[in-house]
Amino acid sequence: MGNYHYIIAGLPELVLNADNKGFSYDSVRESIYWSSDEKDRRLIEWFDFGTNEENLNPHFYRAAMNSRNAFIRQYFALDLEIRNRKVDFVAGKMERDGAKYKIQVNNNAVLDLNEEQLQRLQTIFENRNILEKEQLLDKFKWDYITDMNPYGTFNMDVILAFLAKGKLIDRWNKLDRQMGEEMFRRLVDEVRGTFKGVEKF
Repeated sequence: MGNYHYIIAGLPELVLNADNKGFSYDSVRESIYWSSDEKDRRLIEWFDFGTNEENLNPHFYRAAMNSRNAFIRQYFALDLEIRNRKVDFVAGKMERDGAKYKIQVNNNAVLDLNEEQLQRLQTIFENRNILEKEQLLDKFKWDYITDMNPYGTFNMDVILAFLAKGKLIDRWNKLDRQMGEEMFRRLVDEVRGTFKGVEKF
């Protein structure tokens, strides 16, 4: 077992000592990476590999779905689901069959998207404002990641979820400062709550 409580307890300091303008995913990631054991470092490497668009192909998704780590399975199953539903939406608008454009893999991760979430995705795809659509998709991912990690749990999934949200913040810092600041504040609040849980433990 990794030193998850130690790492989680250190997250608020890592985040709060960096104002949002200087937030660096790479620096936070490095601190977490070198505080982790070899097994968990491989999971961090896996996550980073999967956030590079050039690596997202059927072979990667197939391997991700067979990962022993629950977060890796669920996160990339969600990513694939969103991509394929977007293909279906665009194909439907063009009155074409989207099946041949989707990435098809045997999905070993069970996604429990409910009707409300599916409708939310549909509404997002219908948004014609490209920047706003991307914001809403990332908020959808953020909320899903939060639901994947119940309060009071201390494991590698929590660390990976933190990194996933850090990636989203880093992206919006480069695209839209206001959006990046909003997401940063949410992350700080969430980490503070987790830190209190660690203290009680």
